[in-house]
Amino acid sequence: MRNHFKSACGFLFFHFIRGLERVLPVRGLYLFLKPYAVTRAWLNTMFKSPSTRPLPYFFNAATTRRAARQVRMDSYMNLPLDFFPERLATGKWKNHCRIEGLDHWRQAQQNGRPIVLAFCHWSNYFLLRSWLRAAGMPLSALEAGKPEDRPRLKKIRDRVRLRPEIPNAFHVTQLRAASEFLAAGNALMVALDYTAAKQVVVPFGDGWNFQMAGGAVRLAVRHRANLIPACIIDEGNWRFRIELGRPVPGELLTAETDWVQAGKYLMDEMLPHFQNHPVQCTKIFGRLEKKSAI
Repeated sequence: MRNHFKSACGFLFFHFIRGLERVLPVRGLYLFLKPYAVTRAWLNTMFKSPSTRPLPYFFNAATTRRAARQVRMDSYMNLPLDFFPERLATGKWKNHCRIEGLDHWRQAQQNGRPIVLAFCHWSNYFLLRSWLRAAGMPLSALEAGKPEDRPRLKKIRDRVRLRPEIPNAFHVTQLRAASEFLAAGNALMVALDYTAAKQVVVPFGDGWNFQMAGGAVRLAVRHRANLIPACIIDEGNWRFRIELGRPVPGELLTAETDWVQAGKYLMDEMLPHFQNHPVQCTKIFGRLEKKSAI
């Protein structure tokens, strides 16, 4: 009963926000939602203790109660943007996300190469696909779970996406279909911090390792795809920046090479963004471990 009630509330909230977006300017919608986000974030973090997990020094600012509250508020503010992905391509939204590194994407397309877009679950990663699709990129994502277990609200959001001929997501139980999608020259988002896939331990700055899922590298090797790191950065007030890093060099993406080097390359491309925006990185903390002393 409780799950049905929660689902019904989510369904109503989804359609309520979609209706508001059509009648309010962007600033008006933002100001309407902010009290809800601030209140919910405050209640969510009021009785939670700050994290005491050992982390690289540059993440210290992300372990306070204030940082936890900011992360929650940003999530509650930004999640509704994923309720109207097809609207992000309209005029009133077009200046709210800038994309750096588009030349890496275009070069792969010109060469007829598929693209594996490697990302981590940090900041507002759930908007990465929507903003890139709004910019005209044929993009899907590889997600955990089974299609029959996909939440109802996600299924509803799938139906309002841009480019309905392109699947919004493939699940790990649909790897053959995902591979065929890549082989056709499309782009597929693959997370580096899944826990269920084969893991590769790669260096993460000085004295730390990152437990990386090997799926992105494996797919890039199999399909001779460009492997491009991607980060989405929340700049506040519904302004975002997507950073598409330099593709992993081809010599690191062969069946004979050590995939650790490809993983290290991806982490080295992403690390400056993690260091510059530590409060947006809390979701990846569980994948970090301190190197053992020799």
